[in-house]
Amino acid sequence: MIKFFRKIRFEMMDQSKIGKYFKYAFGEIILVVIGILIAIQINNSNQKRLDREALEGYLNSIAQNIESDLKKAEKINETRLELFPRISLVPRIIAPEYSQTLQEVYGQDITPDFPYSVDNLDFMSQTINDAWKKYYLTPNLSGFESLKSSGYLGQLQGTDLEKLLFDYYNLLDELTTLENNYNESLQSSFDDFVNASLAGSVPFFSTGTRDWNAELDGKFYPMVDEIINHPTLIPVFFWPYELIEKYENLLRRGQALQKMILSGEKDFTEEINQTLALVFDEYSEEPYPKVIRHGFDTGYYGFATASAYNDQGVNMQYLGTHTIVQFIEQPWAVAYWYVGNGVVDPNRVKDYSKFKTLRLKLKGVLGGEKIAISIKDKSNPTDGSETKVPLTLTNQWNIYDIPLSSFAPTQIEELFLVTSIIVENQACTIEVESIEFL
Repeated sequence: MIKFFRKIRFEMMDQSKIGKYFKYAFGEIILVVIGILIAIQINNSNQKRLDREALEGYLNSIAQNIESDLKKAEKINETRLELFPRISLVPRIIAPEYSQTLQEVYGQDITPDFPYSVDNLDFMSQTINDAWKKYYLTPNLSGFESLKSSGYLGQLQGTDLEKLLFDYYNLLDELTTLENNYNESLQSSFDDFVNASLAGSVPFFSTGTRDWNAELDGKFYPMVDEIINHPTLIPVFFWPYELIEKYENLLRRGQALQKMILSGEKDFTEEINQTLALVFDEYSEEPYPKVIRHGFDTGYYGFATASAYNDQGVNMQYLGTHTIVQFIEQPWAVAYWYVGNGVVDPNRVKDYSKFKTLRLKLKGVLGGEKIAISIKDKSNPTDGSETKVPLTLTNQWNIYDIPLSSFAPTQIEELFLVTSIIVENQACTIEVESIEFL
């Protein structure tokens, strides 16, 4: 081909066709330039393809890391959610109110030795032993660290994927730090308990059917009380609920991030937005959606009671998986949960307008109990005139979903009292497993 063009040039020169020669030469130059530009374009395209493939490789490694991390996180969170109510129950078993409630509400034949029965002692000692166990997430950061050092992270600059990547790994760092601090406190609790050499600790942790009280000449029960109330166990009974909250946030962010990587999305889809909407931002003013779970408050709310008889006649007792609320017969009585802790303050409000539904999991002890549910904003008077939603309970667990619009004209943008259970002119006992906003 080159010889062909060269022959044409020579023929033009020999025939003194200078004008045509220059036109031809210019055209040849254009062809060369076009060829160079095409070659550069092809090279650039190849480089972009290689860069894209390299980035996808790093992201796929991150997706695999996330999958492994989420499996560990889910297992740890499930373990702690199972352990949480057990830990909360341990110090309550030996409280007189606990056995009294079982007798009054459920008609159980409670012996004088009930709190210190073999089953209860085994439960308490096993739970404390389980609480001393330490769980570490130990995330796999290799994919993310490789991406940061590769120089390809800049390809994601300004995208939703980049933001979610950093949100996920920043939360992972916060969680592992909190996890490590909690494990250190558990280790200190264990070491301090062992060093305290409390009388009765050996038989207490020796599960089985032996009558330790008889063997120790009736001195064992006071020993158990001293063990359960010993200050070395404070870290065991102090449950950092924020661990549960951070694990749940990590699971949601991780699932969204993994889905974006596998689908090749760099910007949030509607599905991803819905997943991330469930992430609780502890640093904002938004309310935490779960009021109580497993019958126990999540730490973001307080609870109290009130009644026509000078706030008497309403008994709330936590039983390990749920809370029972006993009402004696009187004109009205209420158990309620409010924003924050400490004294009830109508000016301490949260905006619940992002939620649509109040969900309660309830049952009656007998069935047929008639109650009413209400919420209050800071402007509602305390005369019982707020909007109420009536419910009739059964003796089986049921989920009751109440649209927040049912409480109009209550302003859900400024709620201070998030759930009230109201009973009028009847004696009854109800059980509460969970209260949350959806």
